[in-house]
Amino acid sequence: MKTNVKLAGKYFFPSQPEIESNTQQYKEVKAKGHLCKDIALFYQFKTKKNEISSFSVIPDGCFDILFCCGSNKHSAVLWTSPLHRTTQHDFESECDYFGIRFLPEQKVFKLKNSMKELLGKKIPLLDVISLDSSIVEKIGAAKSFYERIVLFETFIKNSASSLNYSLNIVEYSIKKIYSSNGLINIDKLSNETGYSARHLRNKFEEYIGFSPKQFSEIVRFQNSLAMVLHTDNINLLDVVHENGYHDQAHFIKGFKKFAHLTPIQFKEVVSQYPYNKKF
Repeated sequence: MKTNVKLAGKYFFPSQPEIESNTQQYKEVKAKGHLCKDIALFYQFKTKKNEISSFSVIPDGCFDILFCCGSNKHSAVLWTSPLHRTTQHDFESECDYFGIRFLPEQKVFKLKNSMKELLGKKIPLLDVISLDSSIVEKIGAAKSFYERIVLFETFIKNSASSLNYSLNIVEYSIKKIYSSNGLINIDKLSNETGYSARHLRNKFEEYIGFSPKQFSEIVRFQNSLAMVLHTDNINLLDVVHENGYHDQAHFIKGFKKFAHLTPIQFKEVVSQYPYNKKF
């Protein structure tokens, strides 16, 4: 199931297809109303019995909060975007995991660390975000996917951090990147904001972990991936044209930079998993 944020006629798809394809009982629901400014989607999956589950994730520029529910000891982690396709380990067996994927421009939580320091990691949630620890037990003890969504929505109503000027600049720049489908010139972005390219890079790395150029490439990668996965008999030249690549060779090179596979190889990998089901 694809998740999209529409901005100025363009779409951003923070997708992790190998979670959906390589786990059991996967469900997802897109955030609605005021929540969609900060949250892309809520999702849930179950890991296999008597197995240490692992699967690969790809760059999406987002971070997830992931709760382990239904086990003897409830827990939660901050799960951050990797720099490239990476295998994630250490998921408990036969556990329900409930996740919330936050958009890069989210204003709900302020992290204790620079996001650049946290990329590609799973960190105990309370180590990086100051919040009431009771939410971990409440989410973990909830009986259903939708009960967990309601609990989390209620919790964050009073958790939004105040928008400071630096984040305002990052949010503006991110939306410019979305609306250009990742094709905006960084010098032009610098001129529009009135800040140097170095200042923008520092602020991007602090808040989302990636430089403006890296994030722009991720937006193009994710939008291209959405076309590849959700279009039957895809013609790669259509993807090249739609996403502003110079030619097919440049597109494949850019795709492999993040996925370590060609677009067709990645689609084959996703389709071969036994739990490839839609909610």
